[in-house]
Amino acid sequence: MKRTVLASALAATTTPLLAQNLALEEVIVTATKRATTIQEISGTVNVVTGESLEKFNALAFGDIEQQTAGLSLISPNARNSTIAMRGISLDPEAGASGVVSVFWNDQVIRTDVAFSQLYDMERVEVLRGPQGTLQGRTSPGGAINLITRGADTSVSDGYVEATFGDNDGINTQVAWGGPIIEDVLGVRIAAVYDQNNSNDVENITTGLDDPESEAKSARISGKWQITDNLSSSLVYQYFDRDIEDPKGMSGSDSLGIRPTLDAEDKIALGKTNDFGELDYDLYNLKFDWSLGELDLVSITGWTDSKKFSGTQNDRANYVTDPQSLTNQTALTDVNTFSQEFRLSSLDNDFWDWMVGVFYLDQETRTEFVSHRSVANGPNPITGDVSGISFSSFGAIPVDRKEWALFTHNTFYLTDATSLEVGLRYTDYDSFRRADVFYGGLNYVPAFYPEFLVPIIEEQLEASFPIEGVSDDFQSTEEDAVTGSLTLRYEWSDATTVYAAYNRGYRPSGISINPTPSVQFLPNGEADLVHDEETSDSVEIGFKGRYLDGRGTLNGAVYYQQFDGYFGFVRGVQVLNDLGEPEDISGGLIHNGDASIWGVELEGQFLISENWVAGGAFSYTKGEWDDGAEAPCNDRESGEILGFCDIGGENLGGEPELTVSLNTEFVMPFTATEWYIRGLYKFTDDRDNTDASAGIGITRGSFESNQVLNLYTGLRSSDSTWDLSLWAKNLFDSDEVTYEQGPDQYDLEASGGSYTQSNIQAERTIGITARYNF
Repeated sequence: MKRTVLASALAATTTPLLAQNLALEEVIVTATKRATTIQEISGTVNVVTGESLEKFNALAFGDIEQQTAGLSLISPNARNSTIAMRGISLDPEAGASGVVSVFWNDQVIRTDVAFSQLYDMERVEVLRGPQGTLQGRTSPGGAINLITRGADTSVSDGYVEATFGDNDGINTQVAWGGPIIEDVLGVRIAAVYDQNNSNDVENITTGLDDPESEAKSARISGKWQITDNLSSSLVYQYFDRDIEDPKGMSGSDSLGIRPTLDAEDKIALGKTNDFGELDYDLYNLKFDWSLGELDLVSITGWTDSKKFSGTQNDRANYVTDPQSLTNQTALTDVNTFSQEFRLSSLDNDFWDWMVGVFYLDQETRTEFVSHRSVANGPNPITGDVSGISFSSFGAIPVDRKEWALFTHNTFYLTDATSLEVGLRYTDYDSFRRADVFYGGLNYVPAFYPEFLVPIIEEQLEASFPIEGVSDDFQSTEEDAVTGSLTLRYEWSDATTVYAAYNRGYRPSGISINPTPSVQFLPNGEADLVHDEETSDSVEIGFKGRYLDGRGTLNGAVYYQQFDGYFGFVRGVQVLNDLGEPEDISGGLIHNGDASIWGVELEGQFLISENWVAGGAFSYTKGEWDDGAEAPCNDRESGEILGFCDIGGENLGGEPELTVSLNTEFVMPFTATEWYIRGLYKFTDDRDNTDASAGIGITRGSFESNQVLNLYTGLRSSDSTWDLSLWAKNLFDSDEVTYEQGPDQYDLEASGGSYTQSNIQAERTIGITARYNF
């Protein structure tokens, strides 16, 4: 078999390029709100088709990352997820607007909603660079649009698929769609169930040795061709996921009592296990009405999501008394309504135009209960910091309303030259508040005299309520004008070149830190406020389709200058009235000027009728400009809050270089086909932003890592059935991908002994069976 494959591969590489009928299929996208090919878009757009998702067994949103370069999709825990693109990133707990906006069938969704199961997808569009004209929300890094397979009024089809992996993984999918009334009414239903061993971390304190992640989702889509010129579609999706997420530890106890652990050990020590639960409902209603030479589109979106999570703050179990509680729970409820209307011209000779209006109303409310243990110093022998435990509770409502007017125009100056002009006016109206109240005593150690208990409670209660955001900082109103300008030129029949300018924007806000320590900041709550961020980007690129369509190559070089870029630091401390350091929980957002430049390439080549290969390359370099400063714990004499010069330092925690390669070779037989596929991703080393404040033993950077997935299988020639065997992370790379420093109890007891560390998901071997009908 090996000799046959090798001989076939060599034959394929030496086949003369004479078969003019061989050509890559052109992918139609709607990145510009009009159906067009990638080659016709004057900007960098990567598309992961539904076929590619199936080929490479992409079962969850995070799997998209491996099929493209310069994109990071990170879920460090069961509660938080973040998206980074072109070197621009932001911690999800910062509370500021994200660097990348996410859309589901053209409606705005939150990042945590996006990080769910992938099934029955039409395609995923990745738009790079500032989005300041056509997308529903302005963002400096880019946008991702998830497009599901819709209902069809004329064709029936469907599939059943089952995947089994040695990570206790089970993923089953089913879908069917077809006409109810021919050419008038169609429907499509799809569902998925997914189960695996979560992060595969064993907690030796709680006894949990087999954590589990379970998710289920269902979708129904309908299409109604009301008249020849008017159509409507409705999509509803439900999702429910539960994850057990114990935190793996790494380090050596300076007291010599607890075990020495490496990240590869996947051992947790906390006396409770972290967990996350997410469920949501998505509704999407679209109308498309052709009015002669005009087209009117209406998109209405509604999202109702609930996220419940639990976190253990004493990760190394230095508070050993089980009654001295140190965990917290949080429930986040989000309701989002969006409405967009677009009116556009159809196929004019000189000027194609589009005007639209967009409205977004998002209400977010987080309610939490936190338990804290307070000790009078650590036990000198064991380091135990068990002590008085009390609870607090609170609510953090964050509401935002946006409305925007936008226009996008294309002028066809000559047969080969076109000019695109876009403009968007956005009005932002934001409200946020944070209040914390005393919940009561959980536990008082027995050695405290009983008469002291009410005194202790009185002293604790006196510190509450805490007003995290006062009336003066609760509401902000601002507006911004963004836009784009692009010149496109058809250099030849095969190559198009373009030059583009784009402006990005993110509104101002405040770092929400509902702790008493805020009062010690030099300017109090005012030091939590950050200004807006603007950016200007210039991009020069080309799109090419060569050898009669057998190969494509797209490339771009870009430069982006930021005024007031959003930085974020954790672990910052402020000196109290006694000169003692106090934690500013959660972290601080700060502004600073910065710049990013980079190069991107993406291509695909049909080597022979049975062999195709492709790849993507991204290099990006981001630095803070001279004069930029960030809060830190290095203080000059007399300083309450330190500020460090960060000019010339890397902008964030994204790798400079990433490469993604893929290939597929097919060997046809009489009634079947054997295939082999490979998917490779290289990620360069990168900074650890959680080490930015300089506390503890947290590593300053992460090493580069390489992941190779291999797939082989047999399918029928007409693709009715398909049976594949695969291995993800074939060489079992185990580099650390996330690390957070010692928690407050670890620091108090031992001076800081353990970090919380995540490693690359281990090698998984599995099998997938699919039947199409």
